[in-house]
Amino acid sequence: MGFTLRLLGRFQMLSPTGESIAIASRKHQALIAMLALSNGKPIARSKLAGMLWAERTEEHARNSLRQAFFTIRQAVDGHGVSPLVFDNGCGWTRSDAIVTDIQALTESARAGCLPPSLDAFEGEFLEGLSFNDETLEAWLRMERGRHRDLLVDCLASLVDGLEKAGDLEPALLAAQYLLRHDPYHEPSHRTILRRYRAHGERARAIKHYESLKALLEANLSVAPDPETQQLIGQIRERQEPPAQVDLTNGKPRIAILPIRSLSHERDDSLVAESLTRKLIGELGLFSPLSVVAAATMFALNARHETVEEIGKRVGADYVLEIAVQGHEEGGWALVQLVLVQSGTQVWSRKYLGESAGSDLGQDRLVRKISGNLYHVLMKHAAARSAMEPEGGIGTEKLYLQVFNHVERPTLKGMIRARRLCERLLAIDPNHVLVRESLAWINFHSCFNGWLDDPVHGFRQARDIVRAGLGLDDREPYLLSAFGLAETYLGNARAGLDALKRAVDLNPNDAEFHTWLGIGLTFAGRIGDAHMAFDQADQVSPDYHPIFLFRGDAHFVSGNYEEAVACLDRFLIVLPEYHWARLLRAASYEALGKDMVARLDVAYVRENTLLLNGRYLEQLLQARALSFRQNLWLRLEAAGLPWAK
Repeated sequence: MGFTLRLLGRFQMLSPTGESIAIASRKHQALIAMLALSNGKPIARSKLAGMLWAERTEEHARNSLRQAFFTIRQAVDGHGVSPLVFDNGCGWTRSDAIVTDIQALTESARAGCLPPSLDAFEGEFLEGLSFNDETLEAWLRMERGRHRDLLVDCLASLVDGLEKAGDLEPALLAAQYLLRHDPYHEPSHRTILRRYRAHGERARAIKHYESLKALLEANLSVAPDPETQQLIGQIRERQEPPAQVDLTNGKPRIAILPIRSLSHERDDSLVAESLTRKLIGELGLFSPLSVVAAATMFALNARHETVEEIGKRVGADYVLEIAVQGHEEGGWALVQLVLVQSGTQVWSRKYLGESAGSDLGQDRLVRKISGNLYHVLMKHAAARSAMEPEGGIGTEKLYLQVFNHVERPTLKGMIRARRLCERLLAIDPNHVLVRESLAWINFHSCFNGWLDDPVHGFRQARDIVRAGLGLDDREPYLLSAFGLAETYLGNARAGLDALKRAVDLNPNDAEFHTWLGIGLTFAGRIGDAHMAFDQADQVSPDYHPIFLFRGDAHFVSGNYEEAVACLDRFLIVLPEYHWARLLRAASYEALGKDMVARLDVAYVRENTLLLNGRYLEQLLQARALSFRQNLWLRLEAAGLPWAK
């Protein structure tokens, strides 16, 4: 990695390690900028001296240039090989040794991806610099105009390329940033309007257009372009063909049809509306999902439309249909999830013995549906995304590919998921859920022996999640990952506080109850842990991690038969998860089933060299001494060595 030169905004020169190099003189800053902008082409000393010290005699100008070269060498000395070269006749920059911010933006535009931070390009060229000399001032004016045009051209190219590729959210970010530099750039305004249209935000689109129209009329005395007027006309009149609604690169988007009551009571319509609104509100707590607003769904006249037509009208990937009958305990609810693209049913479930006649009964039913539905929908969306090529999809589809790997962890999957996360953060550094995924990649890698140092892995996971909480401290997925990291590192109080807060923010996600159960198990509160697992099982009975961690809790309390039963169920879904297999081996050994225990240990030893006694001692340092001793004695008896 070479030196970095920031020319947009205040001058800053950074060493290859990111350390700021002090260049105090304004003319020295201008000199470095001139050399960097020549892209490696030598500039004659006479030209540099004449530009920078035009008011002096030729001899004095040359002496000043010589002194500038010496001062810059001293400033750069100790930071690696200097990117600036001076000889008796010229000055120039070494090839690829220094990169300016505008060069980095140009490369990003050429590659079709957002740079890590658009804020790095804030400000005009060499902002704050001014000179009494007219020659230098003329140079500054020319470069400021040229760099502003370059910045706008690069951003416009990015907006256009990203939108054509279907990366709507990055395209929106680039468009919004471009408008900070050129508020009259109508193609960027149209990108924003199309994004509002895609998300069904008609009122915001119209308001944005009216602001643009007023801006153009007040300052330029012109009307918006015909293309912009045509676009807003389509949005106002809802004439956009459904097939053109494109949210394929957004979060999985679900539309919940107004619930139908098959009973014949007077208040049926009120009960159905109440259930619908509650379910939409509860599903909205799951941040990886996008849920069509209740007002939109109730305003929809769908009596003569198919599910596919309804889904396309509101830009949904999935449509949920629900019918309820009976308001007493003998009532039932039938739920069906339909994929809009094909019109086929993805999942259905009948909930028996449910009463929708009371607030308590409605809340219980809504909680069961939302918790179950979330995991079904995310797994289906992630599996579909995993079949798509990585190159041409947007950030949320990439996130779904990460989700797919993390949901079914393997060594290859974790390597690939980490690479996808790094790519996602390069595109959108504010994508908080990516940080939760990175933490889980570390957790899985630690518990399966795919990292050399599990303690370092847990610390790294905690630091990653902390960075995400700095962006959004109310994101329950981040809080649960932070709580687990703290728990694994032995900070039980901080861990449980974060895990409980995650549950409070979304009590309908089985994941949060399950992770709270882990924390309580680590803290030795086994009864409370089982209560947390019971809650997880109620909202999502098919959520397989429950069985792994309930098996852990049973092992702690000496219920080895129950531990084996839970771990058997987990290993049916993830047979390659090494920690579950070792825990089952220890349980078998405690039950006197030595041969079966040895088979499990032999399987793990064949597939990973790291999971030995020394590694487990590091891995489980936060667990009670009695747990570690019991586990180690059982595994040693089953053939697990202390070290390689």
